[in-house]
Amino acid sequence: MKMKYLLTAICLTVVLQCAVVAQSPWKASDYKPEPYRKVMVLAKISDMSARQQLEDRTVKLLNDKGIAAMAAYSSIKPSRATSREAFLAIADSLRVDALVVYSVNGAEKQVQQTATLSVGVGVGMYGGFAGTSVPIAGGAKMVTFVKLTVDFFNRASKDEQWSMQLGGSLADGTDKLAYTLAKTTVKAMIKDKLFVLK
Repeated sequence: MKMKYLLTAICLTVVLQCAVVAQSPWKASDYKPEPYRKVMVLAKISDMSARQQLEDRTVKLLNDKGIAAMAAYSSIKPSRATSREAFLAIADSLRVDALVVYSVNGAEKQVQQTATLSVGVGVGMYGGFAGTSVPIAGGAKMVTFVKLTVDFFNRASKDEQWSMQLGGSLADGTDKLAYTLAKTTVKAMIKDKLFVLK
C-alpha cells in the first residue's frame, strides 16, 4: 500500500514539473479565419538554442495539423526587420500571411519540492522491531520559472488577433519546456479556430 502512494507521489511530481501554466486566451471579436499561405513563428528569446527549439517545435506541430509554417530564425535577420513595412516586404517574398510571436515577460527563481523517496531501516529479533525511514532522494531545489506571452498577427490587421499568457519551469531543460509550450499554444490556437483546416 505504501508503495502505491509512493509511486503516485512520484508520478504527480513528474507531471507537475513538466506542466505549463496557461491563462485563457483572448481572441479579437471580429477575427475570421483565413486560408493562410504560410505562418511564421518568431520567438523573441536571447538564447539562440532556446529560440530555435521553441520555433522548431511550434512549426512542427502546426505542420502536423496541415498548417504551412516556418521558423523565423532561419529566414529573417533581426537587423532586416526594423519596421512593419520592412517586415511585410520580407514576408511577401516568403509568402507569409500570419505571424506567431513568443515574447518573454520575465523569469524568477522558485523553490520546487520533489518527491522524497525513503528506505526503511530497522533492527529486530524475537518479534521486536525498532526502525526509521531514511530519505535517499527528493527535497527542495531552485528552478527558474519563465513567463511568456504568445500573440497571433495576420496581414489584415495591425494589432494582434489572438493572445495567451504562458508560464513554465526550466527544471527539465529548455527543450522539454519548448515542446510543452508549443503543444499548449498550438492546441489552444486550433481550439479557438484561428486557421482554416484542410
